Amino acid sequence: MKFLINQDDFAKALTAASRSLPIRPTLPVLSNFLISTDKDRVEVVATNLEAASKSRTGCKTKTEGKITVPGRILLEYVSQLPSSEITVEVLGEEVLISSSGYNARFATVSAEEFPQIPKITGGVEIALAKDEFAKAINRIYFTAASDEGRPVLNGVLCEAGKKKLSMVATDGYRLGYAEAGLAKEATSMKMVVPVKALAEVAKLIAEDKEEAGFKFQVAGNLSQASFTVGNVEYTTRLIEGQFPNWQKIIPSVFVTKVKLAKDEFLRQMKIAAIFARDSGNIVKLKFEGKTLTITSSASQVASNEINVDVDIEGKGCEIAFNWRYIIEAVSAFDGENITFELNESLNPGKVSSGENTSFFHIIMPVRLQG
Repeated sequence: MKFLINQDDFAKALTAASRSLPIRPTLPVLSNFLISTDKDRVEVVATNLEAASKSRTGCKTKTEGKITVPGRILLEYVSQLPSSEITVEVLGEEVLISSSGYNARFATVSAEEFPQIPKITGGVEIALAKDEFAKAINRIYFTAASDEGRPVLNGVLCEAGKKKLSMVATDGYRLGYAEAGLAKEATSMKMVVPVKALAEVAKLIAEDKEEAGFKFQVAGNLSQASFTVGNVEYTTRLIEGQFPNWQKIIPSVFVTKVKLAKDEFLRQMKIAAIFARDSGNIVKLKFEGKTLTITSSASQVASNEINVDVDIEGKGCEIAFNWRYIIEAVSAFDGENITFELNESLNPGKVSSGENTSFFHIIMPVRLQG
């Protein structure tokens, strides 16, 4: 195998594929890129067995072939080369990469040892605007669980039907819900997509400067999904298991409704967080009359109280939350104001932008002592 390629193009292809390079590979070959040429294109693939990233770009192919090369060191090397043409050539059991006086040799492993990357043929395509999809992901992905205790909570429940794709993530302490509109009505289906995969897809979309095409395809047996952004294809296994009945935890009515200026409320919560970090991250909120009182303390070292005039509808309440959950939820909204809806001190609160029901967060409170 031998091909010539622009340094910038090769670095971009390697970077895109590196999203699926495992940190601790279960098989030695998984730390390698699979690099192959076909006519005047080169394809770079990486996989961790749960997900795979495939990137294609143009090149000048002299001899077609395929080989695997150590991934991270190759990426670092190519990224540091000057912007010029690179020659990539297989010589025996090594790959020689040369450019303008720079020469490096990399050990290879046969392409036959690299796992087969399943390709979704047929299946169902979900048509939606990629920017709207990425925005919905970014609004809720951080509410998914990150531990392996309940694998299904490490994913996002995606439900397609009619003219929308609804997405739900929860770690048992909070829940995020967001919708993305569909370009055309989709077959009704539910799937749980690993949150890590969706986060990578959102990054791919954000990094796409050429407004390339987007494709979201799901295998007919709901075992896999693939996302294509321009010349990059990201494939992931879907998570098996029953996602919790999330609708049950959302109160049907709220007795207190508060309208808050988003940026000012974020400032107040960040100040309160300074004092709460050594006290279980607990911040207390008291809604009474037309006043919001925010209190937090640092275990006999310091305490904080903020009093704010706010627009309160209903009887008010006193409730405590983990400040991080509040800050992350509120930061996900775009507008100038957010709406906080509450019941009693042990009932979950709802953060939304008011009348918009297509995006909200539910946050479980912390039990107040005494």
